Amino acid sequence: MQMSVKFALTVTSALFVMLVLPKTAFGQSAIAVSVGSIETTQKCTYFLESEGQSKTAAVVTPYAVGVASSTSWRTWWVKDCVDNFATMRSSLEAALASTGKFSVGRSGYSVNISLSGISDSGAVPPARDNGPGGFEVRSASMLANFNLTLQDRSGAVIYGGLSSKSIETGFSLKADNSYVDTSLTGDAVYGKLQNEMALAMARIVAFKLVPLKVTAVDDDRIELNYGSPLLQLGTLIEVQEQGRLNSIKYRVIATEGQTAVAEADGDYDLSDIQVGAFAKMIEADDPAANGRRYKRNRLP
Repeated sequence: MQMSVKFALTVTSALFVMLVLPKTAFGQSAIAVSVGSIETTQKCTYFLESEGQSKTAAVVTPYAVGVASSTSWRTWWVKDCVDNFATMRSSLEAALASTGKFSVGRSGYSVNISLSGISDSGAVPPARDNGPGGFEVRSASMLANFNLTLQDRSGAVIYGGLSSKSIETGFSLKADNSYVDTSLTGDAVYGKLQNEMALAMARIVAFKLVPLKVTAVDDDRIELNYGSPLLQLGTLIEVQEQGRLNSIKYRVIATEGQTAVAEADGDYDLSDIQVGAFAKMIEADDPAANGRRYKRNRLP
């Protein structure tokens, strides 16, 4: 009788552990993360001020097709704002779940987000005619700031920071006697913005809880412990050399669900890059993405 009771308790305990600690595809325990509040410092009705904004363009050459019309992105922002940003929430949850390292639910770590400073540069200004052989390119963009806080199970804030995300919404190119004038529709603009913001938020949370690391080294290539969609083709990665005040920049050349391969972006001595080294991803709209690639060497 005692053995039966002990066996029943053991089975019950095993089931409890299986329920509380869901497994990833690699058999490791997934980290539970819940997306809490997503709110904005600006009222939803604020974005209605630009509703009905439109733009027209004409076809001027067989190779340049203009956009007929474009409704304001603000209309779509209002829709999601009123719905407590359900679209952005689902995108953030999907991005975290896709890593295979996190389970999205109502327990564990919690993420809270506040959006602010949402603005755009308006319609794309027409490019000027610079005469024979001349050309000019002009573009329009949209910017949004977000404040993200990450709390542990006790409610203590383990990360807090302000970030921003900008996207191009259209451009105008004029060269000789032809021009190209393009822009995104309102739903496309907002769809692109909320996806880019959701991915940026997911990277902040994921890399804080499970840091981005080098898992394999093969000559001038490294393997990383994250893949798509957090890391995409062309993503710039920075890896610190062990024991040296120098970092190597890599470009992602292949990516899968949970891993990515990056190649050194330049001719470096890579002997100090080892498995387990911490890596840092540089966002495409970060000024650091245009930083110096090569180490400066003093001439004799």
